[in-house]
Amino acid sequence: MQVEAIYDHGQLSFVSPLKLRRQRLRVIVEIPESEIDVPPATEALDAYAADLVARLDAIRHAPLPPDADQPPLTPKQIERFDAFALREDR
Repeated sequence: MQVEAIYDHGQLSFVSPLKLRRQRLRVIVEIPESEIDVPPATEALDAYAADLVARLDAIRHAPLPPDADQPPLTPKQIERFDAFALREDR
């Protein structure tokens, strides 16, 4: 059943009086696209997001540096590697 209502500051009011069987029920509201306010900065935000995605992709697909160029492991890193190795042995 379609019923006309007026939206006013977060409240829907029926145009014609209507008595419902329940106090609370789920409804579907159809709103014309022309009545939905879209922020004007959408294009700038899309360009910024596309730039971030491109930068992240460049980082993800960059080749790893050779092992010889890596700094030596710290004692804490060695301790963690040993702890992971112990867990894998179980």
